Amino acid sequence: MNIKTLTSLFHDGSITAIYHMKNKIIFSMESAETDKNDIIDNFIVLRDNRICGNLHLEEIKSVTENGQLYVDTLKMKHKDAEIFHLEVTENKVELQIKWNSLPPKPYIDEFSTLEIEAGKIWWENKPQWNGTLSGI
Repeated sequence: MNIKTLTSLFHDGSITAIYHMKNKIIFSMESAETDKNDIIDNFIVLRDNRICGNLHLEEIKSVTENGQLYVDTLKMKHKDAEIFHLEVTENKVELQIKWNSLPPKPYIDEFSTLEIEAGKIWWENKPQWNGTLSGI
């Protein structure tokens, strides 16, 4: 499925989990609420009018955060990760994320721009999705 044509629908969506192992990263994501007329390319929308699934990046070449090379394992900074911007090209993903801590922790608001170059990028639609990366 071609996620490149629907990236604007992910503005105000969220990342619910990140799986990073060696040269593979998977983002479990859901779009903002959408109008069913905006959906093309055989995407299936959940009851609450959201596109849900996993963005797979394989053969990772580089990961940068805010322009700095990222050398650790990529993981969730806080439980709440709002997608501010998503751009997917043939071999690159740019994600602008607003990270928020949730109570009972003190409120923290952070912003990150992730740029990831990969040999293979693909979308896995998850119409029966529960927001987790179980089974990976």
